[in-house]
Amino acid sequence: MDEEKHRVVYDKECKKLKDLTKKGAESSKIEVVSISVGRLLLRINVSVTSIDAISRRIDKLREENLLPQLSELIQGLIRMWTFMAECHKKQLQKIMEAKSHVQVASCKITGDSGLRATTKLEMECLNWEKCFGDWINAQKSFVKFLNGWLIKFISQENEETCNGIAHFSKGRVGAPETFTVCKNWYQAVQKMSESQVSAAIHDVASSLHQLWEKQSEEQQQRVQADYLSRDYERRVRSFYEERGINYSNGTAASGLAGLDELEKNIGFMKKRLEKQRIIHVQAVKEVNAASSSLRSGMMSIFEALESFFLEGLKGYQQIRNPNKGGKVEW
Repeated sequence: MDEEKHRVVYDKECKKLKDLTKKGAESSKIEVVSISVGRLLLRINVSVTSIDAISRRIDKLREENLLPQLSELIQGLIRMWTFMAECHKKQLQKIMEAKSHVQVASCKITGDSGLRATTKLEMECLNWEKCFGDWINAQKSFVKFLNGWLIKFISQENEETCNGIAHFSKGRVGAPETFTVCKNWYQAVQKMSESQVSAAIHDVASSLHQLWEKQSEEQQQRVQADYLSRDYERRVRSFYEERGINYSNGTAASGLAGLDELEKNIGFMKKRLEKQRIIHVQAVKEVNAASSSLRSGMMSIFEALESFFLEGLKGYQQIRNPNKGGKVEW
């Protein structure tokens, strides 16, 4: 800035004038330096006057243009946070009212389609967790930047207290209304912690991954049971046909016990099939147990969301409203 450059030169000229006077230099030399000092001082005063005029214009623009826009923005955010809190409260109520849940293993979703659906839902939960954190951090970063930018325009004089340097406050340094609002806003958003919400969403994503593992295991056991069942049926049918007996599921089941040769050759397969069917039934139970935990997980998410937005709303409502004479109601 020109004012800073002038001050550097002015300080040098003042020192030079002082040295000349101290050494008793010729009056003409002293006069030349004195005139230079006077001109520099005039330029500095002009620069300071210009800077003061610009600063007053900036202050006026900030208080008359920026402040109303900030007030409107904060009011809009309060309406949004109120709506979000009410929305998540209703979502929680609906989940709590749902007394039953869908058993995944009982759905008519077979093959890889069920696994793909679970994986997609898990990825959506992880993306939800990330986007939610990014959204909150974006708000915090914006307010932090805005507050930091305004601080640069405030000339603070630190005051010593018994506890050290006093904290900045409107009353202590005469901060403009815009800064007070932004300072309150900054303090409000810094108190917000989305960790519980993120943890709840992440827990559901983890539960979905465990469900996917159970589904995968159930699918493998079902395929194995179906294979053994078909193989067993084929061998029994072949046994009857080789002996010229008219085969049917009923006759096979009723005639098995009395045929020593069949018991000897196929009895072991029957035991394997029965064992595999028991394993598959257990896998189905584990899938249904894993799917039943999703309801409680979603309840935890919406409980955390409702609590988060209610706490955030309290912080927003404590921001000084210049349109209310300093009252906190918006």
